[in-house]
Amino acid sequence: MIEQTAVVVSVDSGHAWILPQQKSGGCSGCATKTTCSTSSPFDFLNKEAQKMRVLNPSYARPGDTVVVGVQGDALVAYSLLTYMLPLISLILMALLGRELLAFIGITSEWATIFSGMAGLFGGLRLANLVAARSFQSNDFQPVILRVVGQPLFTGITPLA
Repeated sequence: MIEQTAVVVSVDSGHAWILPQQKSGGCSGCATKTTCSTSSPFDFLNKEAQKMRVLNPSYARPGDTVVVGVQGDALVAYSLLTYMLPLISLILMALLGRELLAFIGITSEWATIFSGMAGLFGGLRLANLVAARSFQSNDFQPVILRVVGQPLFTGITPLA
């Protein structure tokens, strides 16, 4: 299981919205961040963390620091789905499009390129549909494993 620390932002019906705690810079392995080979040239665009919806079996509350986990098998499946399915569909559609178009007398390289692009976008769409359907299963969803810290802000002021 792959784990990440996060802060709960809100809760609703068995799920929680979390903000993953990100390390500053790339790997945080050194003090040099301007010439780090692991940093992205687009780091300036990523100003705020993405909220994620996760299962909340431990009834974490907003403000709690939690450990979120996802099955390693799910991560491998999503990686294959994200990268391999569009790539394979691009190659197959380019080859199939070239042969079908040659059969009807069109031998343009542009037709092969367009059929490959159609395969790429079709593969991306199919990957999106499969991923959306798999999120209906609890086996592939990230889950809060445990609460590790008290709420950072509860909204309740103590009576003095």
